[in-house]
Formats: sequence, C-alpha cells, structure tokens
Amino acid sequence: MPSRRLIVACAAGALVAGLGAVPARAQTSNADRQAQLGQQINEAGASEADALRALQQIRDRKAPIDARVAQLDADLAAIEARLGPLTAESDRLAEQIRQAQTEVAAAQKDFREARARFDDQAALLYRSARRGASYEVVAASQPADLIQGTAYVDTINRKQQQVVHKIATLRDEVDARRQALTDQKGQVAAATAEVQALRDEAAAKRAEVEPARAQAAAEAKAEEAQLAAIRSQKGRYEAELAALKAASEAIGNVIRGNGSTPGVAGACSVRPVNAPVTSTFGWRVHPITGERRLHEGMDLGAASGTPIKACRSGRVTFAGWQGGYGNVVIIDHGGGMSTVYGHQSSVAVSAGQQVNAGQVIGSVGSTGMSTGPHLHFEVRINGTPVDPAPYF
Repeated sequence: MPSRRLIVACAAGALVAGLGAVPARAQTSNADRQAQLGQQINEAGASEADALRALQQIRDRKAPIDARVAQLDADLAAIEARLGPLTAESDRLAEQIRQAQTEVAAAQKDFREARARFDDQAALLYRSARRGASYEVVAASQPADLIQGTAYVDTINRKQQQVVHKIATLRDEVDARRQALTDQKGQVAAATAEVQALRDEAAAKRAEVEPARAQAAAEAKAEEAQLAAIRSQKGRYEAELAALKAASEAIGNVIRGNGSTPGVAGACSVRPVNAPVTSTFGWRVHPITGERRLHEGMDLGAASGTPIKACRSGRVTFAGWQGGYGNVVIIDHGGGMSTVYGHQSSVAVSAGQQVNAGQVIGSVGSTGMSTGPHLHFEVRINGTPVDPAPYF
C-alpha cells in the first residue's frame, strides 16, 4: 500500500491542478472531470476522486491507530491504578522495617546490657563463693552460721538463674525480631519488584503509545488538510454550477428571444466533429456537493483546433462569448430546433449568417468553464435541452 505522504502528495497535487488554474480554464485530461466542470458538474474528476480515496485511506489507517491509543491509555490507567496501592504498601512495609530495625537494635542493646550484668554478677558470685568457702572452713564454728551462709549462696544462685532466664528471653526476642525483619524484607523486596515491573510495563506502554498518538495526530492533520482542500474545491464547484446554470438559462433566453424559422426539427446530417463521446446527456449526482444536476448535452473529446461543422443547415442566432460556455455558436434549424456548440477556441461565423450542413463554424477549444479541449454539443427544442443522441 502506498505511504500516507505519497497518497497525500498525489491528492494535493491533483487538487492544486484544479485550484491553481486560471479562472477560465484548467488543464487535466480526465474526461469525466471535463464533463463535470465544463457542463454543470458531471462526475467526480481525477483530483476529487484522488482526494476522496486518499481521505478514505487516511481514515482507514487512523481508525485502528485511534483504537490502539485508546487501548494503551486504558492499559496505562489500569497499571497506574495498581501501582498506587502497591507503592503505598511498599512504603508501609519499608516503614515497618525501619521500626523493626529500631526494635532489634533496642533488644540487642538490652541483651548486651543483661549479658554484661550477668558476667559481672557471675564474677562477683565466684569471688563471694571463694571467700564464703574459706569462712565456712575457718570461721563457721556454730551450725547457725553455716546455715546462714548456705542461705546466702542459695539467694545468689536464684538471682543468677533469673538473670540467665532474662538473657535467654532477650536472646529469643532478638532472634524473633531478626526473623520478622528478614520476612518483612522479603515482603518489601517482592512488593518493590512488583512495583518496578509495573513501572517498567507502564514505561513500555508509554513508549508505545506516544508514537502511535503522534501518528494519529499526523493522520488527523492530514485528514483536516484533505477536508479543507475538498471543501475549497466544493465552493469552487458550487460557484461554477451557479454560473453554468446562469449561462444555460441565458442561452435558452437567446434561443427563445430570437424565435425559430419555419421547418421541422429532425436528425443531423453531419457529425460536428469526428471524435468519441466522453460524456453523455443526463442527470448526475455530484460526489462532493451531493447536488443532482442535468448534463445538458454531450461532450466530444476532439483535439484543440479541430474544425467544428454545423450538423444541419440553418441560421446563426448567436456567435460569441457566453459565460461558462466560453465561445459558443447557436444555430436555428427551424421548427423550434437549435444546436449549441460550446468552448470553442475561435468562432468562424457571425450572428444572422446562414450556414449549410457540414460548414465549418469554429474550432475546438477549452474556453469558459472547461478543463480540457473538447466540444460541448447541445440540441434544444424551443430553448429546452434534450438528449442529442437520437438526432444522430
């Protein structure tokens, strides 16, 4: 599929070909577009069709991009929704670790102090025991003294046992706090890892969505440019349609105003130019304006300068410039039948002149509202256009 820039460039180039032309004539070889612009807008021309195709391709590409951006935005929102509570939980666990570390430090301090007291008391007990043993041997001459000394030693032993129990309790507490701290650190590590994974995922999503968002914006800008170009062209078409309608009405008024010589309307004996029909008579719907308009004649795709011949004998009722028809010749053949020859490069007859069938009346051109050389040929009965095909 061609790139967006190439499509837009081609469409823009085609539009410039239409918009940038001189008011009287634009140059393009598209036959349908010739008929459209030359005679009350027939079918979409090449530039309009290119622009509309490019616009549709832009919309086709932009739709999945917009959907992808919306999905990525939804993914990011979901990640952010999970990330907030996880971050808060991680912060809470980190604060618990700080508190646990403080408590472990305090328990360790208590443990060291209790151990130090225990060591001091053990040393004191050892010294006291040695002195008490000598006393018992040397000085305990009475049974009461010996009992008293034994009671003292028992008291010291009970105190030591209490200290040992306290030390053991403190040691167990320190171990428990250390284990709890280890568990909390594991929880924090897991929460931190999950938070980081979500942040990485969010970063990846952002890295993916931003180029897509930029592309969608570029596509939207291109679409807006295409729409602006088409709307501008639409305005030009509407103006041309109005001018063509006015010119057609003016030709009808000329024919009706001059009247018609006696006779009978009938078939043409000579083809005005020996060229193919590029657009026929009939009603058309313009693809941009949506208006239903009548193409009031047929277009014959002859080259510029090709001699134009009168299709029947008759009297020239008009020869000259007539708005969107450019240089035009109108011939009255009698019986209310007239023929019209539009967009001529030059006119070879004058009003009031009698001409014979096959006589040259002018040359093919692209004057008036025409987008390329061709002959616009009409058959009118009492000023009203009818299909020329049955007259050949």
